[in-house]
Amino acid sequence: MKEKKLVIFDFDGVIYNSEPLHFKSFNFALKSLKLIITKEVYYETYCAYDDEGFFKNFLKDNEINYDDEFIRDLIKEKHSFFDENFDTETSMYHGSIGLIKELSKGYILGIGSGARREEIVRVLKREDLLSYFEEIVSSDETSHPKPNPETYILLLERINETYQINPDECVVIEDTTKGVDAAKDAGMKCIGITNSVDGKFLNNADKVVDDYSEITIESINNI
Repeated sequence: MKEKKLVIFDFDGVIYNSEPLHFKSFNFALKSLKLIITKEVYYETYCAYDDEGFFKNFLKDNEINYDDEFIRDLIKEKHSFFDENFDTETSMYHGSIGLIKELSKGYILGIGSGARREEIVRVLKREDLLSYFEEIVSSDETSHPKPNPETYILLLERINETYQINPDECVVIEDTTKGVDAAKDAGMKCIGITNSVDGKFLNNADKVVDDYSEITIESINNI
């Protein structure tokens, strides 16, 4: 059992309670197609995707043809609704700020997310948390959304421009099945938190928790 050196947070659904607004924003963009997605289907199937991944997979699953311009237009509509409602319909998860500050005392911290970089930075600056994170990888820097492990592999590569950390010395905190799978496929340990889906959907994680108080230095080192 190796000592852990790096803790990586997913953003939406782990640090930042924004998934309900993402869900509403996707449905806003889908109105033009006269389609809707239910909460159950969204959380169980699509919520780990970045915006491009969501629309491409959702349209493919619904047998709707698309091109790059069509996807860009849908993403623009989605972003417009999200940004208009960001201040009133999102918040930090209770306990997440304290966890970040506590873990920063013993670990290097990073964020690996399918969210936009501007969204992540905007929230972290607002909460005075940006300085706690050594590195951020967002959807702007990746080509393949989770469950592809690219996000976590790229983050560790950037961290290792300064440090020497192996994948099994990393712990990822995730809230979705696809996110857990991405972390595990990157060779990292993973804690699943039940903010978005029931624990049974996170059973590939090394540990599943219901509350931030269950994530401690001891529990991380024991994975």
